[in-house]
Amino acid sequence: MHVFLTGATGLVGGALAGALLDAGHRVTALVRGVGRDVLDMDGRNRIGEIGVLQGDVALPGFGLVETPPEDIDLLVHCAATVDFAAAEAVHEAVNVGGTAHAIALAQGWGCPLLHVSTAYVCGRADGDIAEVAANPAADFTNGYEASKARAEALVDTARADGLAAAIARPAIIVGRLSDGAIARIDGFHHLFRLFGSPLLGAVPAAPDAAFAIVPICHVTSGLMAMAQDIAAFDGRHVHLVGAAPFAMADMLRIVSGYPGTVPATMIAPEQYHASERDRRIAMVHRRIGPQFFDYFVRSPRFSGDTLRDIADIAPPSVDEAAFRRMIDHCIDAGFLDWRS
Repeated sequence: MHVFLTGATGLVGGALAGALLDAGHRVTALVRGVGRDVLDMDGRNRIGEIGVLQGDVALPGFGLVETPPEDIDLLVHCAATVDFAAAEAVHEAVNVGGTAHAIALAQGWGCPLLHVSTAYVCGRADGDIAEVAANPAADFTNGYEASKARAEALVDTARADGLAAAIARPAIIVGRLSDGAIARIDGFHHLFRLFGSPLLGAVPAAPDAAFAIVPICHVTSGLMAMAQDIAAFDGRHVHLVGAAPFAMADMLRIVSGYPGTVPATMIAPEQYHASERDRRIAMVHRRIGPQFFDYFVRSPRFSGDTLRDIADIAPPSVDEAAFRRMIDHCIDAGFLDWRS
């Protein structure tokens, strides 16, 4: 199979590129700029093993100057900006516009589309979350979630018009289950680092707040299953998630066991008053609060039935030992200065 892949220089795209190559598939990747790495789950740079075309998902036709191969079997669209604080115009151009351009290319090439979204297109919904079409008019926490919901709507419309397409929805991606390894320490990890920092202090959080985290290995396995049997997943909205959310209170308790940490504490939202914070802490809260505090009061439970039913891949359980392995990897990589 010949796969055209966007986002290969990112976390998910790099891991998927490596898995596709290891399975014997050909990969042609859209890359923006020169000197970029395509890191697989083991941190190996695989860019020398793939075809590379320069372009930009925000441009019609991805801004391709070179003519793409004529034998593309599947377009996998991983590219996105995951910056919650990015301007609406950026989310619109990259996440929504990029998806529109991916759809147009897949239609022109006559190949299916596998679109990588996020489980959090559910917006502020809580409790049990089913694998159904996103509602672009839902109440969202940030512009990233909203833009991904609008992008999904474009895919669903294109499929109604005849395009074979499936949507993958990873939850919050963390390190590999076996050893905690992750090729690019980004996203949630920056917030997680604050959990052990004196700069976070007391934050407004519900007692049962939990994060829907998922190991990168499960995301990659799910995407591989979908890519290699796209017909079986046509029309599906597939959650790539762990078996259960991981409690925020447990995260903070585990963090507190590492020397060198000053863990954050949880207080009831109604008892939180920003004006009572230390000046440095208040500054951090002003910066991250609008983007993240809403996640501290919810515990969404995403169904993972579709991947289990079609590919016999069950959502993995992330226990305390696995979470510690993820912390230890971040320490070994120098991202955390906590002492194990």
